[in-house]
Amino acid sequence: MPTHTDGDSGEVCTVRCEGDGPLLAQGPLRVRVPGEEDARSESRVWFCRCGHSGNKPFCDGSHRDAGFEASGPINTTRAVASDHVGEDRAAVVVGANANGPYRFDGVIELSGAGHEGTARFASPSLCRCGASKNKPFCDGAHKEIEFEAEGL
Repeated sequence: MPTHTDGDSGEVCTVRCEGDGPLLAQGPLRVRVPGEEDARSESRVWFCRCGHSGNKPFCDGSHRDAGFEASGPINTTRAVASDHVGEDRAAVVVGANANGPYRFDGVIELSGAGHEGTARFASPSLCRCGASKNKPFCDGAHKEIEFEAEGL
């Protein structure tokens, strides 16, 4: 599975939860990568969300061997109304806290396999350790399991 491609192919950043697999982010993105000073411009990225990839933050297929399972429907209680999103279509910057969640700085449109429709979220923190009980969102479980990964 490819991890990323260069370019800018959309107006809104969309993030799709791929069943029991990675997060697929598409659209205008700037991705922070360990060891690189500047964020990369990307149009499509598969982010690991099981916590087992040997190529973090990118998915390397480890979720299959790890037995990763996503939980339930996407909780939309923190979704923002479309009229509150604004017209700013600047690239979403994706980073991550050391040993913690992904940070999507900007508005994303979130959807998932088995979920109807989409919802927009402003600057969500998404789980990358695989242990959240509120996937795809972070619930702090990374602290309990002592998840380790570089910050971005």
